[in-house]
Amino acid sequence: MKSIVTLNDIERMKDALRASLPDVKSSHRVEALARGLGWTTNASMRAALATAPAGTAPDEGAFQDYLRQHSFDAPGGTLLRALAQAGLRKAMDLAPELSSFGYRVTRGRSETAEEAEARFLENRDEMLGKHGVEEFIRAAEFLSKFGRRKSMNRKRSSYGLKHDAEREAGDYVANGMLIAAALALGFSAERTHAGSPNAYFNISFKGAA
Repeated sequence: MKSIVTLNDIERMKDALRASLPDVKSSHRVEALARGLGWTTNASMRAALATAPAGTAPDEGAFQDYLRQHSFDAPGGTLLRALAQAGLRKAMDLAPELSSFGYRVTRGRSETAEEAEARFLENRDEMLGKHGVEEFIRAAEFLSKFGRRKSMNRKRSSYGLKHDAEREAGDYVANGMLIAAALALGFSAERTHAGSPNAYFNISFKGAA
């Protein structure tokens, strides 16, 4: 899963790794993180990201190798999930009206304002759950093969793309998780129309693998 990371993303990944690997020394977690993201040390990673964000793809093997060299172990996919959680939090900050369903929509006639808000918050909380993170990863892996263009591409919406991602992955991807992955990867997004949960992106399908 390719991603663009910043120093802020690194801090979020450190939080995720602290929660998933509480028995690993902090210094080993951050050094393993640096190796897993393609740097030789934590210091070189931070120096590079202090200058500008960088594109990276997680190397689970390098991450695990560093931990094993220091007598620690981690479940498979730990680095990938930490990167996904950081990307998700970034997307949620960029789009406070986004939930797993998509962008917030007008409440139904049978709903009270309180019920609509509770439903939205429940769907938003789902984004950071186990299934949400897995859907985000599937969506990001699908979107990573596409480029960007200057203008919005209105030929295919997030809802259509989420079905494409499902067919490729062979598993479910929620509309909101597809939008979140696009935002985390640096795509621009706008609603397809006022009140819609769906989005268009500045995505280019030319030259995609």
